[in-house]
Amino acid sequence: MIIRSRHPLPIISADRDTVYPLLPLMTAVLFPRTTLTLQIGRPENLRLLRSALRSNSSFICAYSHADIEIPTGQPLHQVGTLAIVRDLQEGPGRSVSATIEGRERVAIQSVATGEPVLQAAVARLEPAASVSIGLQDAIATTFRLIAEITQLDPIYSPELSRVLEHNREDPDLLADRVAASFHFSLSAKQELLETLPLESRYEQLISCLEQERSRIATVLSINENARKQIEEDQRRHVLRQQLVEIKRQLGEDFREEKEAARWTKILTERTELPPEVVNRARIEIDRLKELSPGSSEFGVIKSYLDLLLNLPWGKTSNQRLDIGVAEGILVQDYFGPRTVREQVLQRLSVRQLLGGTDRGPTLCLVGAPGTGKASLARAVARAMGREFVRISVGGVNDPTALRGVSRTFLGAQSGRFLRRLRQCRTVDPVILVEDIDVFNLDNDAAVNMALLSIIDARRNHRFIDEYLGVPFDFSQALFICSVQSYEDLPEPFIPRFDILEMPSFIEREKIQIAKKYILPQICERHGLRRKEVRLSDRTLSLIITGYTREAGLLAFSQQIEKICRKIALEKAEGRKRVWTLTERNLDGYLGTPLYMPEVAETAPEIGTAAGLAWTGAGGELMFIEGLKMRGDAQIITTGSLGDVMRESIQAAHSYVRSKADVLGIDPNDFREFDLHIHFPSGAIPKDGPSAGVAVCMVIASVLAERPIRNDIAMTGEMTLRGRILPVAGIKEKVAAAFRAGITEIVLPKGNEKDLKELPAEVIGETTFHLVERVDELFAICLLDFQPSSFTLEKLFHEEIDKARTRNRRGRKTGRPSPAAKSPRRRRSSRR
Repeated sequence: MIIRSRHPLPIISADRDTVYPLLPLMTAVLFPRTTLTLQIGRPENLRLLRSALRSNSSFICAYSHADIEIPTGQPLHQVGTLAIVRDLQEGPGRSVSATIEGRERVAIQSVATGEPVLQAAVARLEPAASVSIGLQDAIATTFRLIAEITQLDPIYSPELSRVLEHNREDPDLLADRVAASFHFSLSAKQELLETLPLESRYEQLISCLEQERSRIATVLSINENARKQIEEDQRRHVLRQQLVEIKRQLGEDFREEKEAARWTKILTERTELPPEVVNRARIEIDRLKELSPGSSEFGVIKSYLDLLLNLPWGKTSNQRLDIGVAEGILVQDYFGPRTVREQVLQRLSVRQLLGGTDRGPTLCLVGAPGTGKASLARAVARAMGREFVRISVGGVNDPTALRGVSRTFLGAQSGRFLRRLRQCRTVDPVILVEDIDVFNLDNDAAVNMALLSIIDARRNHRFIDEYLGVPFDFSQALFICSVQSYEDLPEPFIPRFDILEMPSFIEREKIQIAKKYILPQICERHGLRRKEVRLSDRTLSLIITGYTREAGLLAFSQQIEKICRKIALEKAEGRKRVWTLTERNLDGYLGTPLYMPEVAETAPEIGTAAGLAWTGAGGELMFIEGLKMRGDAQIITTGSLGDVMRESIQAAHSYVRSKADVLGIDPNDFREFDLHIHFPSGAIPKDGPSAGVAVCMVIASVLAERPIRNDIAMTGEMTLRGRILPVAGIKEKVAAAFRAGITEIVLPKGNEKDLKELPAEVIGETTFHLVERVDELFAICLLDFQPSSFTLEKLFHEEIDKARTRNRRGRKTGRPSPAAKSPRRRRSSRR
């Protein structure tokens, strides 16, 4: 109930505390030797004051408001003031205006509920210490601040400083009267009342005066600025009215009225606008009539109306989708796997059956640069008879770039999608959203949700742009997203996307695409005719293998553009009419080849196997090398290998060790020799399990000292029990082996279905070994391999021993052995 003081109180000791009536003050703090006028309305407080006035007795005034709530009773501060009543005057209603005077500070020790008022037991406090030299400087600062405040704020009397000057000789009284004279906060006044040392009290007093001076200066500055603005507005209004009158006298028309009439006409002609848009446009047109053309708000409203009324509200392509025609256009415009076209046609069929909308997941094309993502999206737009729009969201880290900025801010504008859609003639275009892999690198959830609210068909039918302020329907637009790899997709997008992987192109496909699409387009862009540039299949193959290393066609197209630019220069100079590029003159256009393709070994070698790998640039032929040396059974791996590949090497070594008898390997070799497995191109990081079978063959070849065939390549993941599991990228890997001149390839049995995607000429010229277990590879890949006769004899004897063991167990347990079951059954039947 009592809020104790934060400062130590110099209480005068006495035998017992004196008890006085207690008057809680809610709206004021009473200082010693100052007077205070209060409006009293409570009956118990009125009885206390009247009783004190009649008997000329004292009572206690204490501030009864706290910054925190106290659950038990009314909060009272410990330090109060002993006071007497000077006058009582009847006020409005039943209230009384009371003038009280403070005598001295006291410390409340306890409070008791009495009748009819509260009773407080108090202790007296020692007076303040004598005046020091430093206190005189504080008093001078106090008077300086008082003078400044009275000059700034007319609410304080100019004579206040002169009146307080009479108390200079009594610093204790001066501090109390200054605190009582100024409009400090009640908590600050209570703090001054509780501070008894004069040095500390004057420090707080000066701080309160400085805060009061700052407050007054701020208020005066605001009032002055407001006054100037009002005067400026009044002056502008008068001048504007005069200008209006002058124009009327001259008979000139008003520009704002013409502009408003123009927008009203546009609004009337756009009958397809939703009611929300019509209402918003009318409000803005009415505001436009009341503004001057020279005002900034006039231009803002004009820009807003320009966006609002020029968006394609309700305008569709009005072209019926024909699946047969769409399939023909996709085949003509997009050169890629049939499975990709089928999945796109399936989605288009759903949209046709639903009347032009689809609430399913958003289509996302995943593939390396140049694999035809934009070409496929453009082909879809042509197949549907719709406009094609490309929007990049790369580098977007702020949701306002997508949702727009509210018109209350300076420089406000709509979001990126609405600005781009304003240029379309319909509301249902095909929109390709690119560069999602570099979107929102800070991983801000608000930015992710802003993009999803636009492209997600389940929630974009009432998209609200912060600048536009009215709902816009994106559900009729077909959104197609593109990303370079699945790992680059932001996690919140994965469950809302329908992933469609775009496979890389092999060399033969690139040549066909170049002859059908790339060369005609590039020649047209460079002012050349197609028949003027002659590139054979062999030359195109050299460009692909020697100057590019990619899964797509981007770098390939750039090299062809480089050739066409040089040809354009020669044509402009009039040197030739036809240019034929061959192996001999290709260096003159493109320079020295940048890459040296891998080729098969010329002869079988021990410890060298041709593995097949898939990279971001397509398939690669990867030679794996191994050798053994005297040591203590260590396995050394080099070539920037990842953890998965290291584990595959360890599993292959363990499997070969378990098959030492079959391979004719001395078991002591595993303890006396170290193995070193090396993957060339050590600067390139490598990882993945698909090299497991090749590593197994290398280890078996080194330890069994048998060479591996040089005309065979292999890929597949192996398990510790010798099973071969399917892997990815079969199309690219086979193309890499075919390019290197290898005509026999070992593939997992589970990848048999992937052979359907290979070109017919590759399948016709290549022999495929589809295997399920590693044991089958020993006879295929190792030269002169014959299972050890010792091993076969040992296995025969092991089978005989197992049969005898089963017979013995049957006699001990009473269960018949397999060989004795049928005779016993016959005897049982005769009984």
